[in-house]
Parts: sequence; C-alpha cells; structure tokens
Amino acid sequence: MRYVIPPCPDTDMELRHLRYFIAAAEEEHFGRASDRLHVTRPAVSQMIADLESELRTPLFERLAHRVKLTAAGHWLLPRLQKVMSDLDDVVVSTKRVGEGKSGTLNMGYGSLTLLHSLFRAAIKQFRDTYPDISLSLFEMATSAQPKALADGKIQAGFMHFGPSPALTCEKSGDSVLAQDQTVLEWIRIQRGELGVVVPADHPFAKKQAVALAELGNERFVVVPRSSISPGYGPLYSLCQKAGFEPQFVQEVGSISSQLNLISVGMGIGLAVIGKNFTYPSSLAVIPLVDVSFTTSFVFGWVKGQRDPVLDRMIDIVKALSEER
Repeated sequence: MRYVIPPCPDTDMELRHLRYFIAAAEEEHFGRASDRLHVTRPAVSQMIADLESELRTPLFERLAHRVKLTAAGHWLLPRLQKVMSDLDDVVVSTKRVGEGKSGTLNMGYGSLTLLHSLFRAAIKQFRDTYPDISLSLFEMATSAQPKALADGKIQAGFMHFGPSPALTCEKSGDSVLAQDQTVLEWIRIQRGELGVVVPADHPFAKKQAVALAELGNERFVVVPRSSISPGYGPLYSLCQKAGFEPQFVQEVGSISSQLNLISVGMGIGLAVIGKNFTYPSSLAVIPLVDVSFTTSFVFGWVKGQRDPVLDRMIDIVKALSEER
C-alpha cells in the first residue's frame, strides 16, 4: 500500500522512504540499516537518494565506513520518529477498535432497568472485561429510545414493553416500533407480569396476592407515558373490567418517581413482577391474580447497525440472560 505524506502534496514520497531514513540515521550505516530492514544495501542507498532528491537537500554525509546526519537530517530525525510512533499507535488502536476491544458504546436505560440484576451484572462485566471502551449510559424512557437510536445518540438500550405480539414468541428477533418506524433487533432478557406496588406498611403488604377489584378504594400514582406500567388508558380499561373507575392522585414522569411517591404514602401503583427485579425495602410488590398483562424486558439495537463494540455487549447480555 502506498502512503502519501500530507504536507507534501506534490511529492512522490512514500512511507517507505521515511522508514529507510530512520533506520539509516539510527544505525549510521547503510549496510546495518539494510540488515535491519531485510533489504539490500543498494535499495537503502537508492531510497535515501530519492528522499534527498525530493527534499532538495542532503540528509547524510557519506564517509568511508559510515554515514552521519547533516543539519537537515538531525532536524528531521526526531520529528519522523514521533510521527512513526504515533502511526504505530494509530494502527494498534484501529485493530483494537476492529476487534471490539476499544471504542465507545452509548446505551439507554430506564429507571425500571436499575431494579434488574442482569443490568448491574452486564455493566460490571463489560467494564471489567473491556476497560479501554468508553461506556456512557443515558437514562431515558423506553418510549424515547427508538428516536435516540435512530438519531445515533445511543447504539443500544435496555427497554421494557407491555403486551406486544412481536415480542411474545422468540427470545430474540425484530419488531417495528410504530411511533417512528425504527426497526429493532433484540434479545429478550425476561418476561414479567403485573403486580401492585404499595408502601411496606400498607394493609396489602402482607398478602400473597391481590385481585384488581380489591383496589377500588385506592388512589393511583401513574406514569402516563410509560410503555411498561399502564398509564391512564390501559389502567382505566383494566379497572373498568374489574368493576370500578380508578382514582388518579398523581402523575409522574418516571417509574423511579412513582416508586418514591408510593413509598411515602401518596398512593399505590402497578409495576412489573418478575424474577431478578428487586424493589426497595420501603415497598411491597404483590402479584395481581386476575390480570393478563405480559411484559418483556429486552436489550435492543437498530437492525443492521451492529459494530464490534456493540457485539461485545450483546454477547454479555445474551450469556447472562441464558443463565437466568
């Protein structure tokens, strides 16, 4: 491959000329330089002559048994040594990026994700295994992640979905998210069901299960835009089927805010019940026995937009999800 030196746009200088010069300068001998480069002595001599012709200045004084640098050669040598060292670093770094051992990975996650043990395990394992990859995490709702993926702000995300035909059959696959037609590939980490979240001192806290109809006199803290916790529409529909209209006492923007307000007695809420979800000790989460509402916790990315760094995280998530 031929490398053209950028500062000399009208020159035929190649990277090989500079490597030969450095070897000859460090050895102070064309013969020893040829041994080091595994080429003939005439080849080194000709390459140096071509370089001097290009630069229109001598770089070596030819003595009887050795060569020594001219003033121009002395000026050039340390600068070229630095350039070559930087170039070697670039080559090594490029290989590491191509192997998925270096680079950047931006991922989205929601507040519910923080409650799942796989998320914590995946982040720790990734950072321990690939310390040279810059990992950045962006807290955002599942509903916001498809646009962030399409815009390139994140490369993947931990997402939670309510009932969806596209997510019910396989452990991994793809689905079109209707709001912006972003096509995802995904690994389903876990399915979940719906439960009721109450303060730890609530009368329901000691129950093994609760029927939705028992919540008729309760006040609800809701996350209207959540894709996993039923907001006004789905919650209203579920409660109507159970024979009552829900009382909405507070609207919040995230599940973490919902849980915090529930813990201080503002009301109750609906949330995901599933293995490996751990809720704060100030709350109790009780299964709902008469509600069919299957959820999916997935790790997703834009279809056809994988790279070596993302592949490393996909491998970790896949392995951890298979263990659970």
